[in-house]
Parts: sequence; structure tokens; C-alpha cells
Amino acid sequence: MFRFVIVCLCLMGVGMLAAEKNTAASKLVGTWKLIAIEERDADGKLTVPLDYGADPVGLLMYDSTGHMAAQAMRRGRAKLPSDDVHLATPEQAKATFTGYNGYFGTYEVIESESIVIHHVEGSMIPNWEGGDQRRKFTISGDKLILEPPPIQAGGSKRVRRLTWQRVR
Repeated sequence: MFRFVIVCLCLMGVGMLAAEKNTAASKLVGTWKLIAIEERDADGKLTVPLDYGADPVGLLMYDSTGHMAAQAMRRGRAKLPSDDVHLATPEQAKATFTGYNGYFGTYEVIESESIVIHHVEGSMIPNWEGGDQRRKFTISGDKLILEPPPIQAGGSKRVRRLTWQRVR
């Protein structure tokens, strides 16, 4: 009888682990490569992303302990005169800053709403620190689509849809 109970408990544990692997949160775990940013202006017209250009690059990572990190940038940004960023002109610094974004923190998933919330601990944008970044998400195979709420870019409202490919 004791062996039977042990076997049942082990099988229950395996079943629970399998169920955990099928949750939306577990499907997010891994590294994702940015493959596209679709951006629309206030009129719904498709436009080139103001910050990231037509061919952005980025990485997004979620781990099983609830931590995340995201980076996205404009490909082919102009180089600074030196590695000493303190020598950049104001124009160079602005171009560097607006062509890149990165942040990290923890995350939680509201599966019933298909929402992932990034609890930002550190960010290129200081205003985000200590706050939350909500994203609607869809996972289909090895593709992850994140849709943040509308943003202000260059003084106008824009809507973004970011498509990520799982890195294998």
C-alpha cells in the first residue's frame, strides 16, 4: 500500500508539472528575437516606427523565476566619436537615446486577459522605473506578439504591435 501511495504521489507531481508547462506564463519563458514592429499613427495608417526605424533589432527574455529583460533598437545607429559617451554632443546623445530602449524587472501573467505585466526595476526611460508596463500577448507556435497600450511618439498617438520569434 505504501508503494502504491508513493507511485500515485509521483504521478500526480508529474501531471502537475506537465500542466504548469502548458500555462501561458510557462510558454513565455525563454529568449525571443524581435522580428518586426508594426506601428500605426492616430489615423490607423501604417508608419515606420519613429524610434526604431524600419528594421529594428532586439531581444526579450523571460525566465522561470519571474524575471524579464527587454531591449530594442534602431539598426545601424550612427556611431559616437568615441566610447566616452560624455563627449557626445547633445544631438548625438539624443539620437542615441531615442534609437534604443531597454528595461528589466519581474513579470506576471494575467492568463484570463492574455496580459503580461512587466514590473520595471530599471529602464533607459527613468519614468518607467518602479512602474508597470502592460502588454496584451498572443503566442502562436514560436511567435509572440506583444501589444502595448497606445503611446505618444513625436507628439502624436501611435499604436504598436511587436512580433518576436523564439530563439532555439
